[in-house]
Amino acid sequence: MRPFVLTRSGQFEAVLKQEGIQVLSCLGISQFDNTRYSHYRGGRWLVLLREIAYLPFTLGGLLRARRDWGQFDAIHVNDLTLVPVIWLAKRLFSCPIVVHIRSVQMPLNDRRGNILRKILAACADRFIAIDETVRRSVPAELSPVVVHNGLVVATSFGDCPEKNDEVFTVGMVGGLARAKGCLEFVEAARMCRDQYKKIRFVLVGQSIRQPSLIRDAALKWLGLSQEIEDDLRRAIASGSLDGTVEFWPFTLDLASVYRKLDVLCFPSHFDAPGRPIFEAALFGVPSIAAISNPTPDTIVDGVTGIVVPPKCADDLASAIISLAGDPDKTAAMGARARELAREHFDNRKNALRVLALYMELILQP
Repeated sequence: MRPFVLTRSGQFEAVLKQEGIQVLSCLGISQFDNTRYSHYRGGRWLVLLREIAYLPFTLGGLLRARRDWGQFDAIHVNDLTLVPVIWLAKRLFSCPIVVHIRSVQMPLNDRRGNILRKILAACADRFIAIDETVRRSVPAELSPVVVHNGLVVATSFGDCPEKNDEVFTVGMVGGLARAKGCLEFVEAARMCRDQYKKIRFVLVGQSIRQPSLIRDAALKWLGLSQEIEDDLRRAIASGSLDGTVEFWPFTLDLASVYRKLDVLCFPSHFDAPGRPIFEAALFGVPSIAAISNPTPDTIVDGVTGIVVPPKCADDLASAIISLAGDPDKTAAMGARARELAREHFDNRKNALRVLALYMELILQP
């Protein structure tokens, strides 16, 4: 089975080509976002103008794929937000369509939801949810199966050397964005600094976009901006946190990062677990995660990490202090987190599950 990928132009396109995968790219691919965090409401409806503008490029990309590559045995749409792609692919290709669901969804029980429900039921043949939290947000009649995201479980993710740093290191890993809870992280650092001196806070990553004066000003005016690095630096300066909070550069060598952390923080506003939790777990690093209703396939409160309410710096700081003051508890949580991650996020096992799903659809009469 050979993969062919249609994607938007950019960094991911280059990565795929380096791996020898046949790729077509276009300027943009249209979405319709009905996720719990970023569904359309108020000023966010303006985002839909961008998706409408991308429609010709989306259609053009799919038509080029059909011209250059012909028909496929199956099509995998890599996010439920790609509703226009699902609808168009059903009409352009005569093969089963698999849809990945990667974020917690809004209920599909209003007028908008009913339209989406009908499109999905008519156009997609199978749905994959990345975890139980996501699966619970999807209508039962779509019958999503859970296949967790795959991580490479190799020797580099095995036993980690014991940390001997006298400073307890807490980190966030990923793009610097308002929705990631970065400001709450810095505020928690201020609270911890006042109560417990020997904690180092690190932000590992970079801004999610390249700066653009006009675009950034417009998004900020509309209340849609996620750019936050300047706000973070101001908060660090005003709280006299220069010796407490550090910025580490973006790197693909995550092993070098996770081996330096005692605890990962994931104070996301999305109210759902994310990939850094599972990556850190494979290095025996427990997480403090902002999730209202965690499911045992991702994080077990008090066992593999600590769960706190979203957007609550007070609770985040309390959890950090509790682990910084109890290294045995932190180590035990990290060991259990590694067991959980190895059980659910093994890349090879999960890839075989997806492959089996493809074959089931392709071979069905």
